[in-house]
Amino acid sequence: MDTNAWAILAKLLEQAADEFSNHGCNDFDLPNTPENRELMTALGKWNSEEEFAECGLNISKDGKTIYAGDWQLMGYFAHLARELAGIEE
Repeated sequence: MDTNAWAILAKLLEQAADEFSNHGCNDFDLPNTPENRELMTALGKWNSEEEFAECGLNISKDGKTIYAGDWQLMGYFAHLARELAGIEE
């Protein structure tokens, strides 16, 4: 993808994150893998500590699933897309 496509994707993800943040349930299930724990840690460092504490790393009782905030993931991926597009925040 070129920088223009990354910029458009970032804008779409920002809009989707805003829309999804108004839903009643914002859980998005991720397998509890080292890669997904690393992703959630990076998201937490990017996001505010307060928001991450509210919707951050929640693991299922059986330890197999990470419950992530869908809107937070979209916002983080929008941030990454902006970086790839060369857009400063």
